Amino acid sequence: MKTFRKLSNNMIADINFSYLKKMWRFSFILFLCLFSCANLQFNDFGASLRNTGGTVVQDNTAYRYLLYLPKDYGKQPSRRWPILVYLHGKSRRGYNLEKLKQYGPPYLVSEGWHFPFIIVSPQCPPDRIWSTDDWFTSLFEKLSNEYRIDRNRVYLTGMSMGGSGVWALSIKHPEYFAAAIPLCGGWSTKNIKEMKNIPVWAFHGALDKIVLPGETEKMVHALREAGGKVRYSRLEGQGHSIHKIYEKKAMYDWMLRQHK
Repeated sequence: MKTFRKLSNNMIADINFSYLKKMWRFSFILFLCLFSCANLQFNDFGASLRNTGGTVVQDNTAYRYLLYLPKDYGKQPSRRWPILVYLHGKSRRGYNLEKLKQYGPPYLVSEGWHFPFIIVSPQCPPDRIWSTDDWFTSLFEKLSNEYRIDRNRVYLTGMSMGGSGVWALSIKHPEYFAAAIPLCGGWSTKNIKEMKNIPVWAFHGALDKIVLPGETEKMVHALREAGGKVRYSRLEGQGHSIHKIYEKKAMYDWMLRQHK
């Protein structure tokens, strides 16, 4: 009986030790999981303040977008920020936002560049151009309700098909924009007088064979004739791919000086 009792006590001790060991291991794993989750949530929150996205629907068509917020956006809760609307070219159309990160502001953001303004980069659906739907009003009002945007400093830029979109959108909705920066894109000069109060800095490569420089130059000439404030840079020795313009501080300095 004593032997059995001794064995029983030893077994109980072993069981208790085993149970405690398992509980300690479980607690440790739980702690690591909770710590990892907390850290993940923090990192996700930080990332969402830097580069996130969303969707607006216009006429049953979805327009997805990337959104960049300045690094100090969350630190200054009462400040309203300028916003740059960037329109990509024809080859970036679709429903995959990663395609937008090949060049232009979305690429620079993905490479870690910091900007003192919000950047929204919508993606045009495959069967559309930027003037097909009136998507801008829906997008801008959505962003205005969700973020602190300075409505007096709304800027518009785009390249190629996006450059054409800049002209088209500026003519259609001149009330929104404090400045427009079209790159290598033209549009109809009809109604160009509607955008005569928007400061414009247009760029085009002199050797462009995809969209001829004359497409931008006719817009510049017509806008000047209408009394508009337009600056034109013809880039000698360059072709259609002039996206390096988006790495030039001078362009952003000029842009940020423009107010409604």
